Amino acid sequence: MDNLPNSVILQAVNLFISTFPELAILHLPTFVAELRGQRGPESNVLLGAVLAVAKAQLEVQGASWAGELLSREHYALYTKEVLSDLMLRPPKVQVVQALLIITLHEWGTRDFHKAWVYCGIAIRIMQALHSLRVAPYPLDIASERRHDAVSLAVETRTYWACFIMDCMVNSGTYTPPMLPMSEMQKMKIARPLSAVEFAFGPDAPPQSVGGHHSLAGQSTGVLDVTQSFEILVGGFDIWAQVMTFIFNDGRRAPGMCAPQNCPWVPASPWSQSRSQLEAWRAGQHRKLHYPSNSVAVHMTLGFGETFVYLNLLYYVSTLMLHREYFPFLPTPESEPRGPVDQPMLGAPAPEGWWDDSSRLLFGAAEHIAAILHEASECGVHLMTPFAGFCAFSAGYLNLYVAKYPRMNLGRSPRASDCLKMCLDYLEKFRLVWKIADGWGGTRKIKTIHHASVLYERATEDRTRYQGRTRADFDTLHQSVHEFRVVDRSDAHTREIRGAERPSAQATWPVQGHEHEHEHEHEHELDTNTLLNQLFAEVSNNLDEQGAWSQWWPAIDQVDL
Repeated sequence: MDNLPNSVILQAVNLFISTFPELAILHLPTFVAELRGQRGPESNVLLGAVLAVAKAQLEVQGASWAGELLSREHYALYTKEVLSDLMLRPPKVQVVQALLIITLHEWGTRDFHKAWVYCGIAIRIMQALHSLRVAPYPLDIASERRHDAVSLAVETRTYWACFIMDCMVNSGTYTPPMLPMSEMQKMKIARPLSAVEFAFGPDAPPQSVGGHHSLAGQSTGVLDVTQSFEILVGGFDIWAQVMTFIFNDGRRAPGMCAPQNCPWVPASPWSQSRSQLEAWRAGQHRKLHYPSNSVAVHMTLGFGETFVYLNLLYYVSTLMLHREYFPFLPTPESEPRGPVDQPMLGAPAPEGWWDDSSRLLFGAAEHIAAILHEASECGVHLMTPFAGFCAFSAGYLNLYVAKYPRMNLGRSPRASDCLKMCLDYLEKFRLVWKIADGWGGTRKIKTIHHASVLYERATEDRTRYQGRTRADFDTLHQSVHEFRVVDRSDAHTREIRGAERPSAQATWPVQGHEHEHEHEHEHELDTNTLLNQLFAEVSNNLDEQGAWSQWWPAIDQVDL
């Protein structure tokens, strides 16, 4: 890294700052000054982490200076080796920042355990830094204690980035959060500065939370695009609540179908999360709302990626909430309604509630597809793991409503086009992050394959899965909600085989022979071919409830 021209380093740092809104933690003047001076190991390791993720982005951007950089694996390995020593030394904010960036890198490369551990270490070091700042008699008197406004602003942003990353790596897992909002409140962490104040330096040190001050993301005022980092903090707090609800069995959890907990009841857990989500959205300036405002306009201001990210967070949270209550298996004539298998809701919905829910659900899927497509056309390449998860989730909703248009009362005429938009995005995304191989790559998508087999067999023999429910395909359903991809192909196959009724006539291939057949026919498909095959594989005649559990397959790897 010592031989890299300053121009390449600056371009890489600028690329990182613009393309990772969730990690808006680098104070450019300070970081550049450190790099141009006597670089310490902390500055070098932070640069290594930045170069690792920036190099990945260049796979789709084609910048002329990309050839100056080594492979992303080289920078990631260097960073992790140096961090293994630095993270046990007296706490430094640069080490925390490097750990957070490597957390994102490990998540995107599907090393989820390492990502979770790196994030936990970052949080512990940040807590140590906070203790040094606030303790009147710190235990570690050898550590440096800077009290200038810029260093405090950097630490504040980094602490909130720890919060965001903790929310992210616990989405799709059963691991407990290490840094909930209640902990941030107890420690009275200051609200992050706006982008302008952070870049040029605050006129005064940020004020701590407490008393009459509100937490980040809970401001009573309207936040504009320069306060986008604070908006993300509030959004991820809600996202974490939504994912916790879903991973604790959602509507199937004990008591969740009781009349007082039905989603339309204001005091129900679902309704409270939805109210928080809408309040969060209402607290943003109207110019931040898509589709009322375009990606192109925000791109001209330098906030294109941030604008896309904020809207993805809103729409995917909306999608996850409403999806939980929709029926597993509609017929082509079915119109919006609640679940049709146990546990049933304990009270009828108000008139028009399901119609409105379907409009919001499928509208969210369409908006996710459209904003990612518009961003790509504008040259705004938001390629973070979270954005990939949004594209995957929206793609399957658009596939569903394209097959069952009456479930949204014919209000999704663009569903097929939107599905193709999601697949186009994922095809580029898989060039950047390995995690995409499980969502939308065209080579091996195992869970989709198993879902397709299930649909086809259910269509061939309508008694084959008669009466089966989501409980019969629990492992497949588990794969659906995770913001990570685990290969459970063998378990999926056993579930599908075990759910067959004795009267079924078709025979299943032997597991080992099936795998041989897949390897023999491994090949690449373009996006149009994949789109056509996805439609062909999911039959119109899915009348058995059991098959509907595959509406949400996490795309794992298999030949189509």
